[in-house]
Amino acid sequence: MTLLEQYKGRLAVSESVYSRAHSGDKMDNHKKLVIAKVLDNTSKFIAEAFDAASGTQRSDLGLYKKFTLNLTTVALPNLIAHDLVIVHPMSSMSGFITYIEYSASKTKGQTAAGKFLNSPFALGDVDPDYTGDRVVETPAAGASLVLSWTPVVKGSFDDNGTKYDVKVSHADGTVTYVNVGSDGKTITTTLLATDRVAYFYDNIIVPQDDLPMLKAEMKNIALVAKARRIAVFYSQIAAFQAKTDYGFDLGDQLAEKAVGQLEYEIDTEIVQMLIDNAPTDVSLSWSKTLPVGVSKAEHYQGFMEIVEDAKRVVYDRTKRFVPNYMICASDLLPVFAFIRDWNPAPVSDVNGPYFAGTLGSLKVFVSPALAAGKFLVGVNGSDMMSSAAVYAPYMAVVPTMLLQYADGGTSQGWSTMYDLKMLNANLLVSGGIIA
Repeated sequence: MTLLEQYKGRLAVSESVYSRAHSGDKMDNHKKLVIAKVLDNTSKFIAEAFDAASGTQRSDLGLYKKFTLNLTTVALPNLIAHDLVIVHPMSSMSGFITYIEYSASKTKGQTAAGKFLNSPFALGDVDPDYTGDRVVETPAAGASLVLSWTPVVKGSFDDNGTKYDVKVSHADGTVTYVNVGSDGKTITTTLLATDRVAYFYDNIIVPQDDLPMLKAEMKNIALVAKARRIAVFYSQIAAFQAKTDYGFDLGDQLAEKAVGQLEYEIDTEIVQMLIDNAPTDVSLSWSKTLPVGVSKAEHYQGFMEIVEDAKRVVYDRTKRFVPNYMICASDLLPVFAFIRDWNPAPVSDVNGPYFAGTLGSLKVFVSPALAAGKFLVGVNGSDMMSSAAVYAPYMAVVPTMLLQYADGGTSQGWSTMYDLKMLNANLLVSGGIIA
């Protein structure tokens, strides 16, 4: 039985919780698998804990386990972490994120050995000549140059009917044509470090003396789960009064508040990490001050140019990714209200950071961690390579057994364990609104 099948009942509850907080959106299979894996970790943790407990507590296992799994079922989908970073559950307290790094093994033309090629995190600037027969070299200053890639194709360039083997382009825009010497690879002419030497080599004949080469190397990022812990303490008399006079269970209320505090801190830690690592682009600054003769609706609609520009900045950096979410301070919401592309989400239960709606193609989250007027946009995809960071839960929210003392005091502890790591700050950019 797969984890999705094993926990399908609880996943149905998780999906309803997620849907209420995300304007009816459905959880994808990745989110479901994350929750199922954490549920499974929690179930095993409880079983192990009770194996070491006394026999008199054993009868409480069923009810206690159900209560603990209920917390995970509801608490995990409420985190905005799923929408901001990749969520990767850990099977043990420590682990690794493994990926493959690709680079050029040999220098050819403008591509130096060691340069990342088709990197999982960004494509970067492409050298269209690396795998082809054309070579453009940057020479050292001198009177001659031994060409790196041979055999050179003779007569590749035409200058007013005369064929030449090599074209030398100078910084001032002028061009010099030369031929290779008798050894088939040396040119004799005055060269500067600012020149560019272009030629073609025969990359069809066999055997080849040399070939461009792509090198693959396994890399990893270490993960170690860290704990957050909080305890609740209340009086038996207070619990009795709450139940008798007001009709609510004080223990349940405190449990909800304790879990809510852990959720709030986890979401805020994630947001703060993204803020701290998001590069600021000075071009992404927009003023609320109305120009003369322009209505507020027209001017505020212009903020969408800043949003599209932020998406462009991330794409230009990576040549691979376009942002799909925004985190902003609460004072940006009045601006969004005037924008035609703004679709607010119904908001019911808010616990610190929350999903506020969509702005064009971006999901928008409000967080108290951002200073007034600030926002950031980022990318969160379906794998480690397309997300700015990773949240790796190991143990979901797990309580200790409820303990009562002779003086009527009641105590219970709550713990969660996870790791949080940056993966690629190039998938983030921040900007702001000024008065």
